Amino acid sequence: RACAHTHLSLSRPRRAFPFGAMRATPTPLGLDARLAVLTSRRQRFRRSQIPHRAASNNDDAKSDCVVTNPSGDRRDARDPPIRLARRTLLSVSPVLLAATAFDDTQASEFSPAKPNEWGYADFETGPLRWGEVLDATGARAFPSCGCAACAQSPIDIRSVPSNTSDIHKGTLRDVVVPPNKPIVLAVTQKHGTPNYVLDVGDDAEKNSSIASSGGLNLDGVYYTFNSLHFHTPAENTIDGVANDLEAHLVHVANDGSGGIAVLGVLFQHASSDEKGDATIENLLWKLAADHGVTKIKIDPGTLWDSNSGYFAWEGSLTTPPCTGGVRWVLQKNVRLVSPTTTQKFREHLIDGPFPGNARPAQPLNGRTVTVREP
Repeated sequence: RACAHTHLSLSRPRRAFPFGAMRATPTPLGLDARLAVLTSRRQRFRRSQIPHRAASNNDDAKSDCVVTNPSGDRRDARDPPIRLARRTLLSVSPVLLAATAFDDTQASEFSPAKPNEWGYADFETGPLRWGEVLDATGARAFPSCGCAACAQSPIDIRSVPSNTSDIHKGTLRDVVVPPNKPIVLAVTQKHGTPNYVLDVGDDAEKNSSIASSGGLNLDGVYYTFNSLHFHTPAENTIDGVANDLEAHLVHVANDGSGGIAVLGVLFQHASSDEKGDATIENLLWKLAADHGVTKIKIDPGTLWDSNSGYFAWEGSLTTPPCTGGVRWVLQKNVRLVSPTTTQKFREHLIDGPFPGNARPAQPLNGRTVTVREP
């Protein structure tokens, strides 16, 4: 039709174009008709200003913007988001556009975010906006989450550091203290994600349970095991690539300082002839339990490899309030988990515009990641 209109404009005077008749109509146009006319005029104007050329998906001048996602398919990222949004706007029916705008207004007016509310599925309260979440007084509830200059977690780690002085001898055996006996975990829910908290029993058993649960010994400070949880996909990435699952074993300093240390373990999907980690399978089959009623007995020493090297750095919690000063230890060896188990975990999460429950990698901001090799 664009070609037909061009031929018509060459053979007849422009005043004979149908829009002239529409302008002469004495009856006022409805809102939808006026929007349609304006949209058509804008499209015609853009066609007259932009020279036509054959479409190509292999423009050499912009080929460096084509990215590959983890599944291996190629996505064309050449168009800036603003231009894509503008094209989408022009292609949508004006009546539908007006209705959508009304619905969005109604939703924002009658469904405000609750104070301190955060999560993953809702874009308004998801990871990209945690720093903008407000408390009951209207102040920012989690300002550290929005601090671009802070030492936040997770991070992207280079498997081979550019500075060889950051590589040292060592294994997890040097810093991880295994438990004396199996421990009992009580299952609760935290923002739609199962959280496995150390069950210390009654007051008479409390000190004994904590002492026997194992921990981390970092630079002379001992951190006792407190809880563990999972993220999918993995939050800490290696060379820009995220594994399928990541376990976080949270520890608390026993010197009363309130310091936190996290032992992270990465998991990738097992192939059809491989078996996933039995302890992980056991934990993730208790996804829906809550309020600490369900108890699971495990040997946490089976969750990591004592002979593995590790990465170490200082960061933060990966969930609000994104508290800083957290000591991170990430096992280098990647373990196995069955795809079925990961899928069950994902189905338990409240998926939305933001997939899974992983916060995006944060800038290093000059931090050093130390590598320990056996």
